Amino acid sequence: MINKQQSAFAERLAAYTPVKWEYIPDLGLYMDQVITFVERQCKALYLDNERILTPAMVNNYVKMGLVSRPDGKKYAQEHLAQLLMICVLKQASSAEGMKLLLAPPEGEDIKAHYEHFCQTQMEVFSALLAELPLQSPTTCAVRGAAYRFLCNAILFAAPMEDEK
Repeated sequence: MINKQQSAFAERLAAYTPVKWEYIPDLGLYMDQVITFVERQCKALYLDNERILTPAMVNNYVKMGLVSRPDGKKYAQEHLAQLLMICVLKQASSAEGMKLLLAPPEGEDIKAHYEHFCQTQMEVFSALLAELPLQSPTTCAVRGAAYRFLCNAILFAAPMEDEK
């Protein structure tokens, strides 16, 4: 049973490719269009009955500063890229962590940051596919927790003396 479920997941993950920057709409989209676009792009990563994104989630991400404020009620390419990254990151990070992870490094624009994120995502997903099948859902959960602990240790640790 576990191997059958993992095989189905592996097929979905292998077929998944993050949308390239050039294919993210660069004209302003209204909320319902944003939801449709992001859900179409991310549906392979989620179970059929899971809510990927709702208008309330988008509004909360804007209020928390995870997504830039829209221009009027229209969301641009930058907003869509941020939301696409959030749909992956929210599975593994707190809001504070996502805020740090979504901010482009100094000297990098959102396009370069998004492209690097997509490249990293594909590398990690490929490595996971190479490890399947795993022995149990518990193994998956504990690995996920361990990676979250590591991520938080990196993001929120006080700088070491040689880094100051």
